[in-house]
Amino acid sequence: MPKFVKNVVIEDVDRIYRRGIGNVFKGRITIGDLAEGLIGGDIKYAPKYQRGKKKSDGSDFDETTLLEITNEHLDIQEPRAAAMAAKYLMGDESAVDREFYNPDIIWNARLEEGRPKPDYNSKRVLTLHSTITIPDSAHRHYSCYLLYKWHQDPDSIPDEVVVAEDGDAIDGAQLREAIKDFDPFDEQHSSVFVTIFNVRADHEGRLFDEYNVEGKKPTTGTAIDMYGDKTASRRFVEALMKECAIFDRYEIEMRANTIAAASRKITTVATLDVAIKPFQKRLLDLEKNKPVYADLVSFFSHFYSEWATHYTQFQPTASGKARQELRAMSFAMSNIMFFPMFRMAFELWEKHTRDASDWRSDKTWRDGLARLAGNVEADMNGRKVQVPVMARDYTDDDGNLVEGNPAWRGLILIQQFDQDGNPRGWSLSSTRQTRDAAYHYLTKVAGLSTGKGK
Repeated sequence: MPKFVKNVVIEDVDRIYRRGIGNVFKGRITIGDLAEGLIGGDIKYAPKYQRGKKKSDGSDFDETTLLEITNEHLDIQEPRAAAMAAKYLMGDESAVDREFYNPDIIWNARLEEGRPKPDYNSKRVLTLHSTITIPDSAHRHYSCYLLYKWHQDPDSIPDEVVVAEDGDAIDGAQLREAIKDFDPFDEQHSSVFVTIFNVRADHEGRLFDEYNVEGKKPTTGTAIDMYGDKTASRRFVEALMKECAIFDRYEIEMRANTIAAASRKITTVATLDVAIKPFQKRLLDLEKNKPVYADLVSFFSHFYSEWATHYTQFQPTASGKARQELRAMSFAMSNIMFFPMFRMAFELWEKHTRDASDWRSDKTWRDGLARLAGNVEADMNGRKVQVPVMARDYTDDDGNLVEGNPAWRGLILIQQFDQDGNPRGWSLSSTRQTRDAAYHYLTKVAGLSTGKGK
């Protein structure tokens, strides 16, 4: 009886041998051919070995469960794939800095009983006879499908596609115009590289794990340092570091996510990025008006220069020892404090902008910072005493506990308990709620009204 054998042919393929794995192939396929292979079911998604379904419906699936990548129940986020497709489509527009670099996709031509292994000949032609699945790069596959779909039906292009976490979007009209010059079957300009494994189905989970789990991701700081203009928040931090000597790159930890005990760094670049991130969309809009945006950066620079007149440890001339001592006794240079302080600075600048007032000649915000660097009255065991606003509990050289400002307890300091339910001290907590509480406390002490955060 005749035996039906599936044939998927790829030309100009390279081959290497991997110990314990066997042959691994690398070729090239056009976006159009890839999309048609996905639509026609030649290339399938195995939810058991990839990201699975969006929601568990109680049903089990095994290696025999193979679905089209367009199946609506798969855990594939169309907006994420659309962002990839949009950036790829607009990548040759010199005015748009939104390239999509990754040209690779991954397949597994399953090693199946009763199916021939891949044929590879001297002309570098590879013929696959078994089930082809996607152990990794599902969203890149889906982005190719979208590009093909958009080409076939430009009306299916969304009104806008968000391409960055700061809300930066490409208008659908631009994409519909760009798709006119896009040929999904152009081998020179519309192709991707495909790496093809030939392992058993149950090894696809190992492939997924290696590509997604074992690969060491860079620290947040490193990612920001490598791609400083990716988002509005990163671009603001870059601008601030250039404008203000306090935040010079030499003063900021650019790679690690924490400050080492002996470091003289003020804070991490990741902290600065997260501190300004709540204002991403407003920053994106402000970037359209360069003089206004420059004024915002200038205010931040003056704001922290004023802060440094009270806490000289912020000045570039400060020693590492002085900064370490301040951090031990005060929250003034604590990472958590950049969140409420950045919020205060941004909202004070916005208030001046709304009121059309000149922040350079206004003493109000400077007086507010002076109050934050001063003392407040606190109740210490029934005694009214003056303590620095920013004071934190610390142990002196003799091992004695020196209590800080008790107002921080319940705000950014959370009571800790032992296994018997007895209180055993306070722990610093940096969450959205504690940062918000710190902001409201500081604006109250400073006597500043930003017109926000009520």
